[in-house]
Amino acid sequence: MNRYLIALCSSVLLFNTYAVAEVTLELPSNLDLVLVNGNESSGNDTLKLENGTNQIAFRYIGRYQQHGTQTQFKSDIIIIKFDEQNSQLSLTLPRIRSNGAADNFNKVPQLTLIDSNEQNVHFEQGKLIKDGLQLGRDYQQEMAAYNLTAQSASLQLKGSTGVSSAMIAAPAIAAASGTTPAKSQQQSAATASQQINVGQMLDFWYQQADEETRKAFKERINSN
Repeated sequence: MNRYLIALCSSVLLFNTYAVAEVTLELPSNLDLVLVNGNESSGNDTLKLENGTNQIAFRYIGRYQQHGTQTQFKSDIIIIKFDEQNSQLSLTLPRIRSNGAADNFNKVPQLTLIDSNEQNVHFEQGKLIKDGLQLGRDYQQEMAAYNLTAQSASLQLKGSTGVSSAMIAAPAIAAASGTTPAKSQQQSAATASQQINVGQMLDFWYQQADEETRKAFKERINSN
């Protein structure tokens, strides 16, 4: 009997250890995912994430009635980054009921991230902005460019050596969000800087690769 109880207790402890060995993130119904750790996503199902640093991008999608007119609101793309271990988290967004509230949210999004004890969880916040026509956006490349910047919600990959494999995204040949050079000289300088960033990204991923992948990479370069 004692052996049976010991085995049973050990099994329960082992199960509980595996049950919390990840980060779960519950999302509100008025949220629509765009990217999860650099990978395209959609919907608002509860996320199961690896322990450590995670980054998600999403929009607020909602409807409200003002002056008898039904209005659909779609926010800018919001980015949040947080670092948690074995946690159950919940993200909440405010209710938007007017044009003014929608404008204010787009200017300064108010978000709340709490754990299972209803304690506030620290996170960094930013936005993925693209000026001009919004059709045909490549969010993965935009995020890759954003993550080379020093902005607070960025992964700041430039010179980084400890990034999870879940964060891999294609290098972007695009300016970091929020920069809009007005003159051709500025555009040339920005292009040169972007090429440097691409080279740094290639160096970074080469260092992370195994020997077989490095060999294939060299053969591919030599064949061109």
